[in-house]
Amino acid sequence: MLRGQQIVKNREEIVRLLNQAMAAEGLAAYRYLYLSRWLSGHGSHEAGEFFSKAAAEESGHVAQLMERIIQLGGVPLTTPSEWEKQTYAKYVPPPKDPTKVAEAIEQSIDAERQAIDFYNKLCEKVQHTDHVTYQLAAQLLADEVEDEHTLETFLR
Repeated sequence: MLRGQQIVKNREEIVRLLNQAMAAEGLAAYRYLYLSRWLSGHGSHEAGEFFSKAAAEESGHVAQLMERIIQLGGVPLTTPSEWEKQTYAKYVPPPKDPTKVAEAIEQSIDAERQAIDFYNKLCEKVQHTDHVTYQLAAQLLADEVEDEHTLETFLR
């Protein structure tokens, strides 16, 4: 076992939590990419630009989480079909009506808040036992806080 794995307490639990996060980020990346192309009407251009950028950011989060899972000797979820089963939050499909931009934004704010709560709890859990995961979770938390703030500005 690698020394970086040996120093982490509760490795299996942390890998499980990281897989939950990876699943949520994968679903968010898909949802945001979908919204970036689907929305139309008033406010859709600005929202679409945000969602396109956010989709790429969330995909990057998937990669970071996957790498950390592997570093810990774990196995990342192997198929996207596992994401909805393993995520910490229920997937909310985009509005059926592409002109419901405000609804899509409100749903996304709720998802960001769930991510904020999840990463905050993960930071608290690993802050004294897994410094590498702590740094990753803290950065992801900061990204989600920024996204929540940006989305809120669209509703003003």
